[in-house]
Amino acid sequence: MDWSDFPRENVKCTLCGRDKPEVLSIQRGWPVARCGHCGFIYLSSRPVESALEEMYSREYYESADVGYGGYVGNFHKYNSIFTKLFNRRAHDIEPYRGQGRLLEVGCAHGFLLDHLKKRQWKVKGLEVSPLAAKYAIDELGLDVYCGKLEDADYEDDSFDIVLLLDVLEHLHRPFETLKEIGRVLAPEGVLVVQCPWELTHWEERAEAFLKKMKPCTITPDAVPAHLYFFDPDTLEAFMKKGGFSTFKRQSGNYGAIRRHIKPVPVDVGPFYERCARFFYFRMGFQQLLYRSARIIGKGNGLIRYARYEQ
Repeated sequence: MDWSDFPRENVKCTLCGRDKPEVLSIQRGWPVARCGHCGFIYLSSRPVESALEEMYSREYYESADVGYGGYVGNFHKYNSIFTKLFNRRAHDIEPYRGQGRLLEVGCAHGFLLDHLKKRQWKVKGLEVSPLAAKYAIDELGLDVYCGKLEDADYEDDSFDIVLLLDVLEHLHRPFETLKEIGRVLAPEGVLVVQCPWELTHWEERAEAFLKKMKPCTITPDAVPAHLYFFDPDTLEAFMKKGGFSTFKRQSGNYGAIRRHIKPVPVDVGPFYERCARFFYFRMGFQQLLYRSARIIGKGNGLIRYARYEQ
């Protein structure tokens, strides 16, 4: 998928507001930069917000290069894996059910919402992709608003839980969205945020070392759809700046579906790299490390539970 022709804008660091980008690498024509003041990693030149509808078109959900690689088909093909992930999510949010009113911001085709609806949650969704929103409405019968949260006109204190899963790294105006989430949450409501831990995660650091590359120069996921590349500290700082106080932290692992769809090639690179890849991916060492990392909070998925304080 070629997004290199999208109109661009140069931006300052979204976290601290400084304009001191240190370019780490160019990925698919887009500069991945580290802020020279606070260390936050972001795209210092990114697609303009008006390109969103084109970005999240059919190709985003169908392309294996950037996006999901056949999202609906893969959901049905690997339904047992999705169901396991959805059951875990349902279990984790159950203690915060309240009146059972739940909003998922960035609900895609609505598969998680549909799962939660069957568990007696009163669900609503929001999705910027007309393609995905139409599927959720027409095929699953869900209450989904197609557009931005700021335009949805939900009433104050409308929801007990808001899910923001794999969305924060996509947002051009994240703090406006976080403020609006704070408004629509009930006083004791909970925001659940999930983001990938990219570039500085131990697995990507090890990959860079094996490939004799500089740290933080491995290709991150879904550039230029991902505008920010969080680590635990910068995600915490982002949440705090958005007015949220984190009270619970979880660690997850990405890639359960992707490893089936597109297995990592083993027989590539020099001999020592092929040996390392075989041992890591084919002999079960990756899965052992993933299970251990999740237990000690070092998985490549960052999950935060927070309440609004402003």
